[in-house]
Amino acid sequence: MIDDDAFDALHVLAHAHRLQGDPARAALLLNALDHLRPDAPPVLRALAASELAQGDPVAAMAALDRLALLGEVDAAFHLLRAQALVAQARPAEARLAMLAFVDQRSGVPELTR
Repeated sequence: MIDDDAFDALHVLAHAHRLQGDPARAALLLNALDHLRPDAPPVLRALAASELAQGDPVAAMAALDRLALLGEVDAAFHLLRAQALVAQARPAEARLAMLAFVDQRSGVPELTR
């Protein structure tokens, strides 16, 4: 098992990798964190963002589906979902997700900006 400080440090490291243009390494770390603590909303949200950044909208949607099952449907969720749907050439659904994002945008966590 991993303690909270180490878990948080790896999560920050994954975020840094994504911001520095290495979403594949970020996704690798986030998948490892997901195995250690399944269904952690911040990890799933960051994983969806990293999967999108490396061009895998299907994997991003899988993480978003898990977030939805946890009841973690907020503005960030809708924004990431809209991006994943656009990447999958599903513009009608993407439009609806973007409208939902606009309705809830005041609650976007810093991690997905």
